[in-house]
Amino acid sequence: MSLFSIILLVLLGGCKSLPHVNLGEERKEEVDEESAEAASNKEEAGYEEEYMITKSEYFEMPDEIILYNKSEQITIKKNTEIYNNIIYITNERFKEDCGMAEEIISNEFVKDIKNKFAIEFIYNKKMQTIYKCYEYRFVKNYTKILFPLPDFRAIFGPYQYESQDGHKQEYQNGPLYVSTQPESDYLIEIIEEEFNK
Repeated sequence: MSLFSIILLVLLGGCKSLPHVNLGEERKEEVDEESAEAASNKEEAGYEEEYMITKSEYFEMPDEIILYNKSEQITIKKNTEIYNNIIYITNERFKEDCGMAEEIISNEFVKDIKNKFAIEFIYNKKMQTIYKCYEYRFVKNYTKILFPLPDFRAIFGPYQYESQDGHKQEYQNGPLYVSTQPESDYLIEIIEEEFNK
């Protein structure tokens, strides 16, 4: 018995105490970190998805977008973050009541618009959108849509109209109003940021 006690004391004396580790808690911390990272990635992807529009009832998706800033211009390609943001905001602008008659827009007015702030959707082929406004139906064939900022017009082109003085006017407005605020301010901000890069 005394031999057993001596052996037990020697064994216990030789053992070192290890710090208490709860493996369950350690794994939980790792899982929490992974979850937070996944949530962050999902949030970023969600942000991008929120501004992704693949179809609009108001216009076809442009092949490229031209930004105008005081007579300078930048071309934005498809499937970029800035492209998606502009498409999303423009789509929101169309959600207004209709109520504007179609109107020929002079080439001088268009030139003036492009010397300020504007966005233009450009298409590689002719597109068609049918707008219903009250009991009327407007068929728009176009290869470009110009949006002056801030302004309520959506100006479609080409529209080959020869005026009395023999000049061909390239654009036609109508029939829909687009909202001016706060969307115009957002779009102008995007343009300014892009030109300041």
